[in-house]
Amino acid sequence: MTWNETHERIRIIREVEAVAAADMSGAVPWREEWAPYFNGPAGLVAALRARWNHMCAAQLDARTGEDELNDTYGRLRRSEAGILAILKHATADITPSSVLTLAGPRHAASPRPRSRRFHVLRGPVLPVS
Repeated sequence: MTWNETHERIRIIREVEAVAAADMSGAVPWREEWAPYFNGPAGLVAALRARWNHMCAAQLDARTGEDELNDTYGRLRRSEAGILAILKHATADITPSSVLTLAGPRHAASPRPRSRRFHVLRGPVLPVS
């Protein structure tokens, strides 16, 4: 997977998170243009499940104590409620009725940040807009 493909997958996952937060039905948001990145809705669900597992592994630490662990887990569940609804309703066989086909314009890609240039003796110089 190239660097550009990785960035596109991350952008798609963020778009799915935004749609899932607005539509708590548990249907898998899907656009056909995402097929090269996930090979269908089942691949997208697998990527969402892996993301959830990584978030839990990164943010939950049993050494912090039971109260803080429960607080952090509750905060994760609240902030990712839409994704958890998708994971809860996703089965091994994703049927067309469980897919929310997205129509209309997709979110525009984020503009690339301008690079900073450095002069040898004077420090950073920001590009003029």
